Order: sequence, then C-alpha cells, then structure tokens
Amino acid sequence: MGHYDIGDWTDYIRNLLSEARRSEMEQHLIGGCEECNGVVGFLREVAGVAATDQAYEDVSAQLAAAAREIFERPTASEERTGAKSGLRALLAHLTFDSAAGLYPAGARGDRPAARQLMYQAGDYCLDLRVDRERNSMRVILVGQVVNERHPLLQLARLPILVLAGKKIVSETASNEFGEFTLDFLPRPNLRLCVQLTQAGVQLEVPLKHTLEEHET
Repeated sequence: MGHYDIGDWTDYIRNLLSEARRSEMEQHLIGGCEECNGVVGFLREVAGVAATDQAYEDVSAQLAAAAREIFERPTASEERTGAKSGLRALLAHLTFDSAAGLYPAGARGDRPAARQLMYQAGDYCLDLRVDRERNSMRVILVGQVVNERHPLLQLARLPILVLAGKKIVSETASNEFGEFTLDFLPRPNLRLCVQLTQAGVQLEVPLKHTLEEHET
C-alpha cells in the first residue's frame, strides 16, 4: 500500500485539496494505513494547538487595545479640569485687592467681612468677592467674568471649578451674566479655573494667598 507524504496530509488537514483528491486520501485512511493515520492524528493535534494559540493572540490584542484605551482616555474629572481637553491655561494677574488699603494711623485693623479682588487675563476680567461667615470654615466665592473688549459677549454656562491639584473641590456654571457662586473648605494649593471652551483657554487664579490673607 502506497503512502502520502506529510505535505499532502497537511493540505488535507487544512482543507486545501480538491474533492476527488480528498476522497481518495480518506479512502486510504479508511483502508487502515496506520502510518498515515498516525501522521493525520499528529497534524490534527498541531492544528488544534495552533488554533488555541491564535485565539490567545486575538484576545491579547483585544486586551492590549482596551488597556491603551483606558490609559489614554481622559477621565471625566480630567475632561472637566481641562487636563486633556486642549484648553490653554491663561494665568490671571491681580489688578485690585480691597485688603491692600492702608489703615489710618491709630485705626484698628479688623478683618473686613468680605474681600474684593479683580484679576485680568488677556481680554477677560474676573471680579471676585471672598467671604466667610464667622465661626465657619467654609469660604464663599462670588464672581463674575466679563470680556472687556466685547462687554456684551454672552458668557453663560461656563464651567467654573475650584481645584486642589487635579481634584475638583467645588464646581458650578456661570449664568447669563457670567456670574457664579462657589463654596468650599480651604485646603492647600487651591486654584479657580474658568473654562472658556470656545476661546480655547482656561483662566486660572491661584487662591492660596487670597485665602491665607483673608483669614488674618
């Protein structure tokens, strides 16, 4: 009885033969050729292992893609803080501070009930009022953002955030007049962020010295 070589049996296992050739080789196996049946059994095991390995490779590729998506995708907090939103940080500088006034000689320097501050950042002006009820640690921050070049520009629904690092401490949105109110407990490294998405910028005001001086 003649035998088929391993290349033929490989094509047989992979279903690459014509119907006539495949039928002929199947008859050979049915005829009881132990050597060829052994080769076919071995090749089927190899094919099964290869299919299993391929399945693992496919799953690994899917897991890798999912992992990349998880680590590359901005979190909801990052999106709101502007960390990965493409907003350019624009640091506001202080132009007015009501606490900077000098007291007349002999006058008592009691802490005022509220502190008024004005910040400038490009064409935008931030008017802030910092207040704190007596016997309470919570800070009340009332503000308004306006565009000095275009005073009638609508600045409604702007995201307004107070951040400690990347953590959102307090958040709100401006009304139709660009006004907003926030309240929060003081902590280190706080900053106020006003997100002007359409302008592609985020106005930032460090609150550290503002809050420290307001406590005195």
